[in-house]
Amino acid sequence: MILKKDAEKLKKARGVSIRYNNELASSIQLAFTYKGVQCRETVGYQVNQQGMNSASNMLGEIKNKIAKGTFFYADYFPKSKKLEIFGGAVTGATVKDYVDRYIENAEERGLAPSTVTGYKKSRNGLKPLWLVKVTELDQLMLVNFVKASSAKVKAKTISNRLSVLRSALDDAIIDKLVVQNPVAGFKVSKHIKVESNVNARKQHNAVTPFSPNEIDKIFEAAEGTVKAIIQFCNATGVRSSEWVALKKQDVCLISREVTIYEAVVEKQTKGTKTISGRRSIPISREVAELLEEEMDKHDSDYVFINSKGEHWNQDSFRKHQWSKVLEKAEVKYRYPYQLRHTFAARNISKGINLWKLTKLMGHKSPQQLYQHYGNFIDAYEKKSKRENAA
Repeated sequence: MILKKDAEKLKKARGVSIRYNNELASSIQLAFTYKGVQCRETVGYQVNQQGMNSASNMLGEIKNKIAKGTFFYADYFPKSKKLEIFGGAVTGATVKDYVDRYIENAEERGLAPSTVTGYKKSRNGLKPLWLVKVTELDQLMLVNFVKASSAKVKAKTISNRLSVLRSALDDAIIDKLVVQNPVAGFKVSKHIKVESNVNARKQHNAVTPFSPNEIDKIFEAAEGTVKAIIQFCNATGVRSSEWVALKKQDVCLISREVTIYEAVVEKQTKGTKTISGRRSIPISREVAELLEEEMDKHDSDYVFINSKGEHWNQDSFRKHQWSKVLEKAEVKYRYPYQLRHTFAARNISKGINLWKLTKLMGHKSPQQLYQHYGNFIDAYEKKSKRENAA
């Protein structure tokens, strides 16, 4: 630092000033107008003539960029409080910078943990594009990314990743870093083959319910609480996230029904995703008895408890219990979710009212049933016509 009397002798350009601490010159400050806002920022040059000249050159550069519309506040003042007004966009901002910001914003807005986790998985999948500058990202890069990714993951996963990228780069437009979002309008299906979820027979490829014979084999191979869980899921069609969250107070043995209020997602218990997800499901006497037996085993608030005295983790159940049961039963492996599909297909084949089934499964409308179980519904309707015509 130099004395105030010596600092005052230095040549200063307009907009460049010196800040003082008592009788000592402490720093150099720039003053300029950006987007109608009067800005004052301290720069790190030493208070001497060379520092004053450098500050003057910086101010000239800033004003020149402001005039051209190419000035980004964070490029020059990354720690400034003014970034709360002007945003933190920088000229060299990368894809990862914007995706990270998008995820941080999602967490601050309190989005569901499962949603944030999905965003993070998409961010990891976008790693080949992380270091690409947003200003340099183009559709050719996206095409190459899609084609390379298609060798490892399905088209739907790629689309999910690009959806996160598209939303993240909308902020780059707001920041005026780019004029147009490079991912907007980009169609994965134009560059790789996208397999349809429904085949020519209207069968949803993801729906492979268990046959009655397979269900019998699975029941025989299971035992104890694991068997009770499988029987309960088969009888009610609940999701894995719902049975792990089921509490004793949600079970009425008198009226023989269970009410679904909560679900465990990403290890957090929360209310059902939709209003329709909150529902009451009637249960048979047999199911009521197995639930009663499970609840009498322990003092926990939850219905189903594992060997450690804790309520189950659905992923752990699938990996360590469900897989062993199917192997023992010599039944082709499918995810536990197929028990839900089995419940739906079985009820459709019995001619249950589709609106009633919609409520039992926690859907908003029968449209979701048609999307997943169209072939089962068609088969039942053809069977009914044949019987009526006989």
